[in-house]
Amino acid sequence: MKDTFQIVSIKDGKQDMEAILQVLREMQSGRLKSDLKLLNYYHEVPISFPVKIDSIVDDSLECSAHQAQSVVLGLQKQTLLTSSAFPQGLGAHCFVEYVNVKNCFVVLGRFAYAAIRADRRGAVRVKVDIVIPASYHAEEQSVSGNAFDISVTGIALSTDQAIPAGLPESGQMQFTLQGAVLKTPARYVKSVEQEGEFVHTFQIDPDQHTDKAISQYIYSRQVDIIRELKEQIL
Repeated sequence: MKDTFQIVSIKDGKQDMEAILQVLREMQSGRLKSDLKLLNYYHEVPISFPVKIDSIVDDSLECSAHQAQSVVLGLQKQTLLTSSAFPQGLGAHCFVEYVNVKNCFVVLGRFAYAAIRADRRGAVRVKVDIVIPASYHAEEQSVSGNAFDISVTGIALSTDQAIPAGLPESGQMQFTLQGAVLKTPARYVKSVEQEGEFVHTFQIDPDQHTDKAISQYIYSRQVDIIRELKEQIL
């Protein structure tokens, strides 16, 4: 989850945590309408369900969560809170102090304001679970690999090939999805080294046909991931 949010301070850590807890107390008492949700990213797919505040004890929030969310909380040991009641469009980050998946009971603590970057992506991004060969071509240069993750607005390539020196920012992305070779205008965004390999990120501008193919794949991945969570409950 670390790439989906950034901890920010409005005053200082202690005062910010108290301000977050005060918002939660107002929701619990009914003085403030609760639109509180938990948000996690599991294989890049957003898992976000409303949460019911049961009680607030000292600096800990005891709550009832959706069972699928409870599974993710048990795995990731942290979550994000979203609500229109938090200031400046921020969310809150916190750690899981206790979770009972069977009873959907969760205790959360150590709150801090967070800017939730994933909210700004504008499109659902999923981690790829199959081999999707992809290559970026710009003028006489290219870089090839396999898709690492994908959305209708971007694709990341995993490869042992560094970006060639002087690679033009604008070019064309070609990849194979569900047996179809797809091509779309693309723009190079950034590169990071991850576990001994490079991950190169590109923005894409797909036509209707390519957009539909990507959307269908993303939907199938979301269905698979939700099914995987449900199987862990059983």
